[in-house]
Amino acid sequence: EDAYKKAEQILNCPRSDVVLERDEDVLDTWFSSGLFPFSVFGWPDETDDLEAFYPTSLLETGLDILFFWVARMVMMGLQLTDKLPFHTVYLHAMVRDKDGRKMSKSLGNVIDPLEVIRGCTLSSLQSKLDGGNLPPKEVAKAKKDQASDFPDGIPECGSDALRFGLLAYTVQGRDVNLDIKIVVGYRQFCNK
Repeated sequence: EDAYKKAEQILNCPRSDVVLERDEDVLDTWFSSGLFPFSVFGWPDETDDLEAFYPTSLLETGLDILFFWVARMVMMGLQLTDKLPFHTVYLHAMVRDKDGRKMSKSLGNVIDPLEVIRGCTLSSLQSKLDGGNLPPKEVAKAKKDQASDFPDGIPECGSDALRFGLLAYTVQGRDVNLDIKIVVGYRQFCNK
Protein backbone atom coordinates (compact mmCIF):
# COMPACT_ATOMS: atom_id res chain seq x y z
CA GLU A 1 0.00 0.00 0.00
CA ASP A 2 2.83 2.38 0.90
CA ALA A 3 4.63 1.56 -2.34
CA TYR A 4 1.49 2.31 -4.38
CA LYS A 5 1.08 5.66 -2.65
CA LYS A 6 4.72 6.62 -3.22
CA ALA A 7 4.58 5.53 -6.87
CA GLU A 8 1.42 7.58 -7.46
CA GLN A 9 3.07 10.66 -5.97
CA ILE A 10 6.45 10.29 -7.64
CA LEU A 11 5.09 9.28 -11.05
CA ASN A 12 2.11 11.62 -10.79
CA CYS A 13 -0.26 9.03 -12.20
CA PRO A 14 -3.29 7.04 -11.05
CA ARG A 15 -2.87 3.73 -9.24
CA SER A 16 -4.32 1.88 -12.22
CA ASP A 17 -1.24 2.89 -14.25
CA VAL A 18 1.18 1.54 -11.62
CA VAL A 19 2.29 -2.09 -11.77
CA LEU A 20 4.10 -3.33 -8.67
CA GLU A 21 5.58 -6.76 -8.22
CA ARG A 22 6.98 -8.16 -4.98
CA ASP A 23 10.46 -9.61 -5.36
CA GLU A 24 10.42 -13.27 -4.37
CA ASP A 25 13.97 -13.08 -3.01
CA VAL A 26 13.39 -10.90 0.01
CA LEU A 27 16.91 -11.13 1.43
CA ASP A 28 19.74 -9.71 -0.60
CA THR A 29 23.16 -11.32 -0.32
CA TRP A 30 24.74 -8.80 2.02
CA PHE A 31 21.72 -8.58 4.30
CA SER A 32 21.39 -12.35 4.62
CA SER A 33 25.12 -12.69 5.23
CA GLY A 34 24.70 -10.41 8.24
CA LEU A 35 22.17 -12.87 9.69
CA PHE A 36 24.26 -15.94 8.90
CA PRO A 37 26.34 -16.29 12.09
CA PHE A 38 23.27 -16.84 14.28
CA SER A 39 20.42 -17.75 11.90
CA VAL A 40 22.07 -21.08 11.00
CA PHE A 41 21.69 -22.11 14.64
CA GLY A 42 17.93 -21.62 14.77
CA TRP A 43 17.66 -17.96 15.76
CA PRO A 44 15.31 -16.34 16.74
CA ASP A 45 14.55 -19.44 18.82
CA GLU A 46 16.85 -20.10 21.77
CA THR A 47 18.14 -23.45 20.50
CA ASP A 48 20.82 -25.68 22.00
CA ASP A 49 22.97 -25.06 18.91
CA LEU A 50 22.66 -21.28 19.28
CA GLU A 51 23.68 -21.57 22.92
CA ALA A 52 26.59 -23.90 22.14
CA PHE A 53 28.04 -22.31 18.99
CA TYR A 54 27.18 -18.60 19.02
CA PRO A 55 29.14 -16.49 19.33
CA THR A 56 32.22 -18.02 17.80
CA SER A 57 35.77 -16.86 18.28
CA LEU A 58 37.17 -16.34 14.77
CA LEU A 59 36.08 -15.25 11.30
CA GLU A 60 38.49 -15.68 8.40
CA THR A 61 37.83 -13.55 5.34
CA GLY A 62 39.34 -11.26 2.73
CA LEU A 63 39.78 -7.53 3.13
CA ASP A 64 37.55 -6.86 0.12
CA ILE A 65 34.33 -7.76 1.96
CA LEU A 66 35.18 -6.32 5.34
CA PHE A 67 32.56 -3.57 5.13
CA PHE A 68 30.08 -5.44 2.92
CA TRP A 69 29.86 -8.58 5.02
CA VAL A 70 31.79 -8.46 8.29
CA ALA A 71 30.46 -5.07 9.41
CA ARG A 72 26.91 -6.26 8.77
CA MET A 73 27.54 -9.42 10.80
CA VAL A 74 28.77 -7.32 13.71
CA MET A 75 25.96 -4.75 13.52
CA MET A 76 23.20 -7.33 13.14
CA GLY A 77 24.69 -9.60 15.77
CA LEU A 78 24.77 -6.76 18.29
CA GLN A 79 21.32 -5.49 17.36
CA LEU A 80 19.52 -8.85 17.26
CA THR A 81 21.40 -10.97 19.83
CA ASP A 82 23.23 -8.40 21.98
CA LYS A 83 26.47 -10.31 21.26
CA LEU A 84 29.41 -9.85 18.93
CA PRO A 85 29.38 -12.81 16.49
CA PHE A 86 33.18 -13.28 16.88
CA HIS A 87 35.98 -11.53 18.70
CA THR A 88 38.75 -11.94 16.10
CA VAL A 89 38.78 -11.34 12.33
CA TYR A 90 41.67 -12.91 10.42
CA LEU A 91 42.21 -11.26 7.03
CA HIS A 92 43.82 -13.62 4.55
CA ALA A 93 45.58 -12.71 1.32
CA MET A 94 43.53 -12.04 -1.79
CA VAL A 95 44.21 -14.35 -4.71
CA ARG A 96 44.30 -12.25 -7.87
CA ASP A 97 45.14 -13.00 -11.48
CA LYS A 98 48.73 -12.65 -12.67
CA ASP A 99 48.08 -9.00 -13.60
CA GLY A 100 46.87 -8.14 -10.09
CA ARG A 101 43.16 -7.94 -10.95
CA LYS A 102 40.74 -9.43 -8.46
CA MET A 103 39.51 -12.78 -9.70
CA SER A 104 35.91 -12.21 -10.63
CA LYS A 105 33.21 -14.00 -12.60
CA SER A 106 32.32 -10.64 -14.12
CA LEU A 107 35.86 -10.33 -15.53
CA GLY A 108 36.03 -13.97 -16.63
CA ASN A 109 39.43 -14.42 -15.00
CA VAL A 110 38.58 -16.93 -12.26
CA ILE A 111 40.80 -19.99 -12.09
CA ASP A 112 39.28 -23.03 -10.43
CA PRO A 113 41.90 -24.69 -8.18
CA LEU A 114 40.69 -28.09 -9.40
CA GLU A 115 41.61 -27.06 -12.95
CA VAL A 116 45.14 -26.36 -11.76
CA ILE A 117 45.31 -29.60 -9.78
CA ARG A 118 43.85 -31.85 -12.49
CA GLY A 119 44.66 -29.78 -15.57
CA CYS A 120 42.20 -28.70 -18.26
CA THR A 121 42.07 -27.81 -21.92
CA LEU A 122 41.67 -24.33 -23.34
CA SER A 123 38.31 -25.33 -24.79
CA SER A 124 37.16 -26.46 -21.33
CA LEU A 125 38.16 -23.09 -19.85
CA GLN A 126 36.38 -21.21 -22.60
CA SER A 127 33.21 -23.28 -22.45
CA LYS A 128 32.73 -22.08 -18.87
CA LEU A 129 32.69 -18.52 -20.17
CA ASP A 130 29.98 -19.41 -22.68
CA GLY A 131 27.82 -20.85 -19.91
CA GLY A 132 28.23 -17.83 -17.64
CA ASN A 133 26.48 -14.49 -17.44
CA LEU A 134 29.12 -12.25 -19.02
CA PRO A 135 28.09 -9.89 -21.83
CA PRO A 136 29.34 -11.10 -25.26
CA LYS A 137 32.00 -8.35 -25.40
CA GLU A 138 33.46 -9.48 -22.05
CA VAL A 139 33.32 -13.15 -23.10
CA ALA A 140 35.36 -12.33 -26.20
CA LYS A 141 37.94 -10.41 -24.14
CA ALA A 142 38.18 -13.17 -21.53
CA LYS A 143 38.59 -15.84 -24.24
CA LYS A 144 41.36 -13.79 -25.84
CA ASP A 145 43.12 -13.48 -22.48
CA GLN A 146 42.76 -17.21 -21.79
CA ALA A 147 44.12 -18.10 -25.25
CA SER A 148 47.11 -15.86 -24.56
CA ASP A 149 47.71 -17.14 -21.01
CA PHE A 150 46.89 -20.82 -21.59
CA PRO A 151 47.30 -21.65 -25.31
CA ASP A 152 47.61 -25.36 -24.45
CA GLY A 153 45.23 -25.23 -21.48
CA ILE A 154 46.38 -25.56 -17.88
CA PRO A 155 48.73 -28.52 -17.34
CA GLU A 156 48.04 -30.92 -14.50
CA CYS A 157 50.02 -29.56 -11.55
CA GLY A 158 48.70 -31.55 -8.58
CA SER A 159 47.72 -30.27 -5.18
CA ASP A 160 51.25 -30.16 -3.73
CA ALA A 161 52.52 -27.82 -6.46
CA LEU A 162 49.46 -25.58 -6.05
CA ARG A 163 49.94 -25.40 -2.28
CA PHE A 164 53.66 -24.79 -2.64
CA GLY A 165 53.04 -22.11 -5.26
CA LEU A 166 50.49 -20.30 -3.11
CA LEU A 167 52.73 -20.48 -0.05
CA ALA A 168 55.66 -19.05 -2.00
CA TYR A 169 53.60 -15.92 -2.69
CA THR A 170 52.98 -15.25 0.99
CA VAL A 171 56.43 -13.75 1.48
CA GLN A 172 55.50 -10.94 -0.93
CA GLY A 173 52.78 -9.35 1.16
CA ARG A 174 49.03 -9.38 1.41
CA ASP A 175 47.94 -10.26 -2.15
CA VAL A 176 48.74 -13.25 -4.36
CA ASN A 177 49.01 -12.44 -8.07
CA LEU A 178 48.65 -16.05 -9.17
CA ASP A 179 50.61 -16.96 -12.29
CA ILE A 180 50.00 -20.57 -13.31
CA LYS A 181 53.48 -20.73 -14.89
CA ILE A 182 54.91 -20.34 -11.36
CA VAL A 183 52.77 -23.24 -10.14
CA VAL A 184 53.96 -25.33 -13.12
CA GLY A 185 57.53 -24.53 -12.08
CA TYR A 186 56.80 -25.78 -8.56
CA ARG A 187 55.27 -28.93 -10.02
CA GLN A 188 58.60 -29.59 -11.70
CA PHE A 189 60.45 -28.74 -8.48
CA CYS A 190 58.23 -31.10 -6.47
CA ASN A 191 58.95 -33.91 -8.92
CA LYS A 192 62.73 -33.66 -8.40
